[in-house]
Amino acid sequence: MLYYFAYCTWLNDPEIRRYWPNTKAITKGYAANHRLQFHAAGDRTDRGWCHLNGVSDAHGVNALGVVFEHEPHQFNEDYDDFERFFLTVHGDDGKAYDCWTYRLSNPGMAMRPPNFYWDHIPAGLKAWQFPAEYIASVQATYDAAAPCPRADRPNPSAIPGKSADSR
Repeated sequence: MLYYFAYCTWLNDPEIRRYWPNTKAITKGYAANHRLQFHAAGDRTDRGWCHLNGVSDAHGVNALGVVFEHEPHQFNEDYDDFERFFLTVHGDDGKAYDCWTYRLSNPGMAMRPPNFYWDHIPAGLKAWQFPAEYIASVQATYDAAAPCPRADRPNPSAIPGKSADSR
């Protein structure tokens, strides 16, 4: 079994289903000593993305999310500016899961994502009924990041692509 840890846009069921229509939610859980952040990719200045920070300033912080079981071929899907990252997720069901997720390979400046991307995050957090304090912390992280210069741009693709320009 392969397990993916969704911590950002893929918490919103319609968004994860665009990419992985047959994935199965296993449990809510947390990644200890990790923090959800928003950053531009490298030197880009056109938009922000979700990033899972696991360095020293995340010590003592838990990133909340959902463990999903997925089809093996989906592990091989690459996206511009992202890398696969392996971590242990502590499930609300009392089990520990060896998961992987995507994170920025070279996080740049703190920057908000476009509205179409951001909208999936509070929707997913609400749908999964995460604690109000956690939702507020995600909102505060978003608010503290630099505004996206093209926040109102439309979603460039109904069918997601692998390149950053098509997502």
